[in-house]
Amino acid sequence: MLIDTRNLKKYLHKKKIFTYIIIESEFIFIKKNKKIILNQINKKNKFKKNELVIYKNEDWNYLYQKIQKQDLFSKKKIFSITVYDSKMSSNAQLNIKKLTNYSNQNIIIIILFPNLVYTEKLCVTIFKNYTKQSRILINNSKFYIKNINYWITEKIKSSGIKLTLSAKNFLLENSYTNIKFFSNFLEQIILLYPNVLITIYMLKKYFKSVQEINYYDWIQSIITAQKKKSINILSILKKQSYNYRKLVSIYKTLIYIILYKKENKKIENNFFDFTKYKKKIMQISLKSLIKNNDIKTIQLAFKLLKKIEIFIQKKKKKIIWMHLKTLSIILD
Repeated sequence: MLIDTRNLKKYLHKKKIFTYIIIESEFIFIKKNKKIILNQINKKNKFKKNELVIYKNEDWNYLYQKIQKQDLFSKKKIFSITVYDSKMSSNAQLNIKKLTNYSNQNIIIIILFPNLVYTEKLCVTIFKNYTKQSRILINNSKFYIKNINYWITEKIKSSGIKLTLSAKNFLLENSYTNIKFFSNFLEQIILLYPNVLITIYMLKKYFKSVQEINYYDWIQSIITAQKKKSINILSILKKQSYNYRKLVSIYKTLIYIILYKKENKKIENNFFDFTKYKKKIMQISLKSLIKNNDIKTIQLAFKLLKKIEIFIQKKKKKIIWMHLKTLSIILD
């Protein structure tokens, strides 16, 4: 069964689920899904929670040892497993199939894929057999905006803050553009105005003071060789907890376009949102960038991008932002 965040709670009231597979890139949905699942599971029984991360193949063996290990104090266990693979390898598929066979009323399995992009093909070919009986697949791609609106409404309700209808609509209408920025923005509003009726004027005034900057501002400053500006923009994006995967994707698109223009080589387009980023980049003149950067510089950029992708899997945020800073200034 495929379900989204806004319908998850209602569905779990009716069904007994022992395996949960969550394919999400947005942290707010990952957090919300886990909260709904754990609240439902712990209503009747107390489960011991285990958090594990899969970085390499050996980690699967360690996970099975943990599952099979007898615990005299707690027979009921929840295993929350995060897999940072951006592609579903055959080895991962075999391990997920094996893992789901362990789940039962005493062992609950939650598998998280924060880097895996959900597609219909992925669901049909890989997860089709895993979503039967006591298993469920959770993803918000089909109704992304509706799920963001659900999250905002729930957040407002749980925090106890009061907003005018126009203020609430302002959040609902704008948050989908950069959900990380607006989730932080909402958290700040909750702290700033705990016992005040919040109006749209108050929201817009505060919004203006923390004006959103996105990936396009960053890549534009790189293309126009404004190195100091690109570093400043990157610093702001880091403070906003901006999705660095988007920065990596648009930078990779830029490098492939430069390579194509210089050597007429085929552009790889099998990564997330390539077409969208290409259209954005091609709105700016690339003539001086292509002319001023040789193949050695392009190769260096590729090496850094590959390093960043490794560190994304290892969740080394500090190193990721450090390498992005280098990418901000290596092109002339």
